[in-house]
Amino acid sequence: MPSIKGTMSLLKLAILDFKKAALQNRVWMHLGWIEVKQRYRRSVIGPWWISLSMLIFILMMGLVFSRLFHQRLDEYIPFFTAGFLFWTFISSSILEASDIFKANSGFIKQINLPFNLYILKHLVRQIICLLHNSVVYLLVCIVFKINPGIAGFLAIPGFILVLINLYWICFLIAMICARYRDMVPIISSCVQIAFFVTPISWMPKLLDQSSSILKLNPLVYLLDIVRTPLLGGIPSATSWLVGLTMAVGGFIICLFLFSHVRSRIAFWVD
Repeated sequence: MPSIKGTMSLLKLAILDFKKAALQNRVWMHLGWIEVKQRYRRSVIGPWWISLSMLIFILMMGLVFSRLFHQRLDEYIPFFTAGFLFWTFISSSILEASDIFKANSGFIKQINLPFNLYILKHLVRQIICLLHNSVVYLLVCIVFKINPGIAGFLAIPGFILVLINLYWICFLIAMICARYRDMVPIISSCVQIAFFVTPISWMPKLLDQSSSILKLNPLVYLLDIVRTPLLGGIPSATSWLVGLTMAVGGFIICLFLFSHVRSRIAFWVD
């Protein structure tokens, strides 16, 4: 077991890695943008294929599920669109996080860059995809005459809090999957299950508010702080409190784990 002095020394190195990555913002922003361009370089409409498929999926699901759940179309489709927009962002960030260090093994072995830089680059790419997918939400707002008003601005701090939580979640998954590759299909299965137990395609009001499916699912609170403002509502204080608690607790856990495995990651990606 490492001594207290040794643990503090490891924590300092881990914190230094965070600081170095933050200062190299031009590097991870540029690399994230380059990855998006390379992925769609030979495509005619590029990443807009994702937005087009999302629009078709939302329309089809909206028509079917609004009837199954006996919901008004002009109420259900905006709800589903806002939720599915951020669910796509969250789920793709988590799923692709399992391969972050493996995909960047060339950089890790040859260039002395902070490990946090690869997490930031990954999130930049996801944010770019979210931005062009948000066109679908704007189209739905125009068609169904949705005006969030001033409450819509609350989605900005809500998104920042979601992003902070995604940062430590992606970092944690990247470290675990770099060491244990068997975790990749497990995480994929968990994300698929999470879609069905999270109020994305169904409304929370269809369940009892005291239901454990709603109370014990952290995704419910993270979605609430970004989806509710886009629909003109104000997120509950509980959602903000849970989101902040997750961010602080998650960062502490992630920092301690990273401090102990930082020197081994380069060997795990072989």
